[in-house]
Amino acid sequence: MSKAVIYATGITKNTKAFADYIAKQTGADVFNLKDLSKIDISGYDTIVFGTGIHAGKPYKPVVEFLEANRDALAGKKQYLFIDCMYSGEKGDAQCKKVSEQLGIPDAVYFNKKGEEMNEAGFPKAVDEFIARL
Repeated sequence: MSKAVIYATGITKNTKAFADYIAKQTGADVFNLKDLSKIDISGYDTIVFGTGIHAGKPYKPVVEFLEANRDALAGKKQYLFIDCMYSGEKGDAQCKKVSEQLGIPDAVYFNKKGEEMNEAGFPKAVDEFIARL
């Protein structure tokens, strides 16, 4: 199965770090929507989307990419990770809201604060997410 990680990142570049780590661990190709607006996804059967949150909303390049490629994404496995400043109930609520907005029900959020980290310095939840891919 061929995988792609498609993401948009903000000032902190945390989303980029998560995307690069996920891509490296899964052998996926990685694409930054801040650099590319068109990506040929026809050769991928699994696509992982990544976004940070600004003012409670996912980054605009991810939203626009999903809207522009809805037909091309039909039939592909889609996952979503969110770089979130919240955890617990607030994080769960924000993840649910964003996954519903983007139409990707298989979604998780990561928060580097107060989480147990793996050897690479990422929350262990990232490795759990990778195992599901």
